[in-house]
Amino acid sequence: MSRTSRKVRRIVAAVAMRPRQTVLRHVLLDDGLGLDMLDRLEIVVACQNATGAFVEGEGDWRTVGDVIDACRNAVIYGECR
Repeated sequence: MSRTSRKVRRIVAAVAMRPRQTVLRHVLLDDGLGLDMLDRLEIVVACQNATGAFVEGEGDWRTVGDVIDACRNAVIYGECR
């Protein structure tokens, strides 16, 4: 498991108020964790602060894996501040 993946899972778990062990790549954000759009924005801000990268696309995220991929792509493709 990558460092980015661990950070994102920790952030999502904190926002969803769930144990980190239950926040896996395949878990749905809305049906599985009960997150709404405001929760997604909170995740975006926390991920940007944690990675130093401009993370976007929260409207298209369906799973925790989508969030991890968005953060990883933002860091890899040089969208860091």
